[in-house]
Amino acid sequence: MIDRRTLCITAGAVLTCGTTTRAAMTLHPSFKTGLGPFGAKSAAALSFRVDAQDKDLNVRVTYPDAPGPHPVIVFSHGALSSKDLYNRVADHWASHGYATILPTHLDSESLGYSFKNPLPRDKVFFGRIGDMAFILDNLEAIAARAGIAGKLDAQRIAAAGHSFGGWMALIMAGLPVKMPDGSSKSFRDKRVKAMMAYNGIGPMDQIDNDRWGDVKIPVLAASGTNDPGATGDGMLRPWRWRMGAYDLAGSKEKYAVSITMGDHYYGGLICREGAGGQPDAEGLSFVNGASSAFLDAYLKADNDAKKFLRTVDLRPLTNDRAFLERS
Repeated sequence: MIDRRTLCITAGAVLTCGTTTRAAMTLHPSFKTGLGPFGAKSAAALSFRVDAQDKDLNVRVTYPDAPGPHPVIVFSHGALSSKDLYNRVADHWASHGYATILPTHLDSESLGYSFKNPLPRDKVFFGRIGDMAFILDNLEAIAARAGIAGKLDAQRIAAAGHSFGGWMALIMAGLPVKMPDGSSKSFRDKRVKAMMAYNGIGPMDQIDNDRWGDVKIPVLAASGTNDPGATGDGMLRPWRWRMGAYDLAGSKEKYAVSITMGDHYYGGLICREGAGGQPDAEGLSFVNGASSAFLDAYLKADNDAKKFLRTVDLRPLTNDRAFLERS
């Protein structure tokens, strides 16, 4: 069972980032590919004691320089990455009015983890689930230490993640976990109203693949056509495998944005610096623009954003680099 008490909280510096830069181009009012009207600030070095895991959890909070309260995104990073390697995503969301809470999980290189010297799989996997639940249970304490007490809206929460972290978002949204004894267990958190997976996952042996239909909240999946699915088992799956959140979830409101020739790291702009080919700021901006419309539609109840998602053809807006599916 996950211990939901906070025993010790320490805070680091508050950093200001991206407070003056603004996008010069707007492709559509709901397709927010550039930075929005707010500056992005970060409390980048928060540490919370998680008694149930006997560890300190490092957390980054990125939020708008605006009064609030702000809808909240809890974001789980990819394998080996950290809370500090998704600024191009979190700063974007902050500029459009969203606060993002990013934990650094145990399987981060910044904590000394490597595939050559791994921790037990269950410790990593269930630790990630515990991290997400801990954040949801301690929003007020996190806001206070970040210097934004009262500015996180606990009624408007999305779970999101990249790669392995996309699996964590799916779990928070209701995808059951296959337990060590072969049974299935749900860690669905009803506080989560929508979920997003950047370059996520599809069917695997570790998932009860008959239960994808248990994910019923609104879903956005994103990937690139140059991002084959790899899970460490030596098998490379077609890029479409990474769209499991869209193709298989039971939600009645699902969207998938695909980037032609987009790779897993957008050319090293997120998750692993320097990975992939040339930096793909354009591809990432299109995914960020679609995710911003999704957040506006489902956390801010913006009817114009929902209409955009339900009707837009992204191809002519992006010179055929991005296309959007819906169901």
